[in-house]
Amino acid sequence: MPVSKKLRPAPLFSQGFTILELMIAASVFSIILLVVAVGVLNFTNSYFKGITTSKTQDAARSVMNTLTQSIQFGQTVTLPTYNSSADTWGMCIDNTLYAFRLGQQVTDTAPQPGINQGYHGLVASSGCTLPASLPTTQTLNNGRELLGEHMRLNTLSVTQSGNLYTIHVRIISGDNDLLTPNVTGSTDWATTTETCSGSAGTQFCAVADLTTTVEKRLL
Repeated sequence: MPVSKKLRPAPLFSQGFTILELMIAASVFSIILLVVAVGVLNFTNSYFKGITTSKTQDAARSVMNTLTQSIQFGQTVTLPTYNSSADTWGMCIDNTLYAFRLGQQVTDTAPQPGINQGYHGLVASSGCTLPASLPTTQTLNNGRELLGEHMRLNTLSVTQSGNLYTIHVRIISGDNDLLTPNVTGSTDWATTTETCSGSAGTQFCAVADLTTTVEKRLL
């Protein structure tokens, strides 16, 4: 006669996670999320830094190429002269006027002069008339802006030695609070070398500094 096995009753409650185990799991998950977030943030900052640096360098090279080619194949070169009444520099190469204001940041929105903003920073226009002044309207009927938005000239100098012309262009991209030394209303941009301060937002700050010497070919 077969012997029947007595079945044991199932436990009323199955074993689960303890509060301590849940806390450990949540902590590990939070650390993983934090590491991922930091990585994404660093990647994003590097991406925007690369774009800002590339645009600033491209603008500096474009300005330098424009000036060097104009001087090389130009007949008449007038070195930069300062118009104190308009706080603007101007130089002529043949019939082209290059008018610029050191330290003025180019903006496409309503400029705030109190923080060194304006619609234009470096304008090339036909018809050389000195002393120079910058247009006060955003639209240019005669000429073109050579700087991109948020950029400004820290230095634009042209010196002559015989038929040789040395050109120095320094362009900064970034707001006042991203620059060092601190920018104030009395900052002398002609003698101050501004750089990126390295504070928060540094991905939107870049400096391009170029110097070259060119020989005038047409005498």
